[in-house]
Amino acid sequence: MWRNMCFILLMFFSDSASKKKANTGISKSAKDLLNKEERRLTKEKIECSIKSLSIKTLDSLRAISENDKLIACSIKYLTDKPDSGWVWSNLGHAYQLIDKTNHAITCFKQTAKLTGKICPHVKEWHFIGPFVIGKTEVDGDPIEAFGGIRNVSKQRYKKDFVLYSELTKSGVVRWSTYKQSTQDELIKIDPGLNWNELVNALGSMAIMEWQGWVVGEFSVNEDNLNINIQCLGVHTVYIDGLVPVTGDVYHRPDYWHSINLAKGIHGIFIQLRTTAVQAFRCSLRVSVDSVEISKPRFLPDLYQGHLFGLYIALPVSNLHATKWLKITKCAILEQKHTDALTLHLEPVSIAPGQTLPAVLTLDSNREIISQTCEDIYLKVKLWTSAGQEVYPLTLRCRKSGESFLFTFMDHDGSVQHAAAIEPTKGCDGEVCAVLLTLHGTTVPPQNQADSYKRMVKGKFVFGYENMWVLAPTRHGAHNWEGPGSLTAMTALSRLEEMTKTKYWIKYTSSSQHVIFAGHSMGGHGAWHLACHHPDRALAVISLAGWIKKEEYGDSNLFFKHDISTSHVDPAIKQVMEACIAENDVDRHISNIQHLPVLARIGALDKTVHPFFVRRMYRLLKEWKVDVKYSEIHNKEHWWWDTSETNDGGAVHDKQIRDFTKKHSTLKSAKCSPDTKESCENSGGDLKYSKRLNQQRFTLTVMNPALGEGLHGVKVLQQIVPFRKSLVKGKVTESMVEIETENVRRFDIEKLPDIAWKHQDIQILRNISLYKNWRSPY
Repeated sequence: MWRNMCFILLMFFSDSASKKKANTGISKSAKDLLNKEERRLTKEKIECSIKSLSIKTLDSLRAISENDKLIACSIKYLTDKPDSGWVWSNLGHAYQLIDKTNHAITCFKQTAKLTGKICPHVKEWHFIGPFVIGKTEVDGDPIEAFGGIRNVSKQRYKKDFVLYSELTKSGVVRWSTYKQSTQDELIKIDPGLNWNELVNALGSMAIMEWQGWVVGEFSVNEDNLNINIQCLGVHTVYIDGLVPVTGDVYHRPDYWHSINLAKGIHGIFIQLRTTAVQAFRCSLRVSVDSVEISKPRFLPDLYQGHLFGLYIALPVSNLHATKWLKITKCAILEQKHTDALTLHLEPVSIAPGQTLPAVLTLDSNREIISQTCEDIYLKVKLWTSAGQEVYPLTLRCRKSGESFLFTFMDHDGSVQHAAAIEPTKGCDGEVCAVLLTLHGTTVPPQNQADSYKRMVKGKFVFGYENMWVLAPTRHGAHNWEGPGSLTAMTALSRLEEMTKTKYWIKYTSSSQHVIFAGHSMGGHGAWHLACHHPDRALAVISLAGWIKKEEYGDSNLFFKHDISTSHVDPAIKQVMEACIAENDVDRHISNIQHLPVLARIGALDKTVHPFFVRRMYRLLKEWKVDVKYSEIHNKEHWWWDTSETNDGGAVHDKQIRDFTKKHSTLKSAKCSPDTKESCENSGGDLKYSKRLNQQRFTLTVMNPALGEGLHGVKVLQQIVPFRKSLVKGKVTESMVEIETENVRRFDIEKLPDIAWKHQDIQILRNISLYKNWRSPY
């Protein structure tokens, strides 16, 4: 009997202690609110009829706006479990909707006491998908036909709710959930499909690309907070389905976006796009600082102790959600191994939540910054409207015979960078041709430049004796088209400008004497740039280069699996395809008819199949181009050793070195970088002198805005825009005969080999594709 009484007493005290512990974190005002609301609900005969209450049940009531029931059930839940911060936020959110401000304030204060000012991450994500998607853009959203994601997301707690997708066996998809335990956890969404069956049935790897939506929620428990959000692995995030926030598909953890939100529960809506499995992460924090400086993606090197590139792009984030940030000036606080550097800054204003590069310009009161070519350590100070910021930087010093990075102002006003290698011996006339080498996917510019190396007597020798090596870059999937091509050509011009103005650089580079080269994506770039800038070209070296992205494997299929295929007007599709035809190098082969070409690929290449290079080989032969083609036995996409160890490999072995040597020599002691014509007339094995015997040429143009023309002829305007235009020329001793097709206007530049100013020009005829065609504009 005494044992039973002791057990009962022990259970009583244990239960009392548990209740006391559970209520420890509950404020008096929160307790009073629960008691007061319980009495009110009883008096008004409002009750929670749900027997088995859970947080999921409460969330479902809020999603469908059952506000009275949500309040009653939240009160019931908190009476038993008052330490649930999320339910307090739920209750506060419900009170806000019916303008019970004081009740809401009490709830959010209690939440902040339990869980903090904000929820640092979404604890449960709701996913619906997968749906098919096209390759070129995000494509149409199939959910829009059912009311859009904001409306569809209200049904995410209903088990019988379905949407429709041709990717699944049943043809339907349902909402599923993914838990997130910590702020740093990577969420991996796997639709669980039999991808092999789909790929085999449809004959396309591109079917593995899909789209879908994820929805999550977080609570904000105080007003006027600078909230930072960072979502990695996705392109755009919508807060509450309305406010767009930039994500980062490259998973860079450096940049945060600032937003200002009222107290309450807020939604994150993300449209996913991926292949097979989607991995992403979203984090939230309350910003302590309003300014954050990130590590620059690249910095200019000193070369032989001198300044070469002058620009530093320092990423600065304005983490304040409502105020603009102004950066007014900069200075160097400390510098190690030199005292000769100064910095200048054009004032910049950064919008709330924006990250923008502050462009710093290096200068010096001495020509040589470091006599011993040591790395320079700097402490840079910025004056901003939010205070002063200090950031350390290190500038490398590179020596002769090494590649070096330089920065330049690009065509669009952004700071970009490239790698270069100076000629190891020199060039006749103090002007050197340039090997413009374009890298493949993910290859940094310095790695691309450094791939031009070979072992000589136990030491690596980089670059060429008589030619500059230039390896530009541009972040993003541009494929050396569009902005990528403009950046490459700008880097070419900037290198010439810099080598002209640096007295300590002995050999100037010539932007008019170029061997276009590249590997993989860069191999396509070499074709592309040569076809649109043939008058600059000495030769073309395309290594494992594909022809057009839309036909390269399944990388960028055009209107194959797209949602929009079922809706777009064929005429619109025609316009869209015409807008990218300028990037199809096979359509422009006539422009390199008179250039020497080296096309090469590994016989076992599984990344870019030899099929693509073989096709270019056939087309070049049709135009009677001087082309050398080879498939390297037993080699795949990349290799370092072709015939011997460290002989230059995929991009720099003996075959390539012999080819470049033959077509890069500029022979003239009088050739000056200041006079383009004198260099072009300088004799030797030059691009223009070689073409004097070529009496006929054909310029092919799809878009007059791209490129510089052929043999001095440039199309300025088409009769029918974005249809193929041709200029066919025949050069005789006394006359130049020109026949055009779909050309309204063209220009003629006075090039030395054509000598237009000494010959008559006769326009034979102009063929119009449509006789009565008129622009609708």
